[in-house]
Amino acid sequence: MRPSSSCSRPSAALADGGRVVNISSAAATRPMRAVPVYSMAKASINNLTHALAMELGPRGITVNAVAPGWTRTDMNAAVRESTDMVTAIEADTSLGRFGEAADIAAVVAFLASEEGRWVTAQVIEASGGYKL
Repeated sequence: MRPSSSCSRPSAALADGGRVVNISSAAATRPMRAVPVYSMAKASINNLTHALAMELGPRGITVNAVAPGWTRTDMNAAVRESTDMVTAIEADTSLGRFGEAADIAAVVAFLASEEGRWVTAQVIEASGGYKL
């Protein structure tokens, strides 16, 4: 059942045929004990992605999310200081390495492009196969 759309409609500011790409996390579906609130917030992004895709689809607007896995960023710099942690994470990742910002940017670019026009309501995990 679709809820009524009687609330204010900020979506009117979006151009028809546009793209929305949210950033989630692989932690949304595989929560980490150390950061449960982070995992919960990212799971909410996934739900929002689906809800917005239903709302904006009739206007030709696609809505997707990219869910990075372990990606080399300032956010996890402390984790990467531990050789044991890096070894464990890389061992749990099919591609055997941390992702780079460019790996995630490439997925976002695809979803934002004309080539991504038929993809909507998807959460695409870009994790290099973490915890398969």
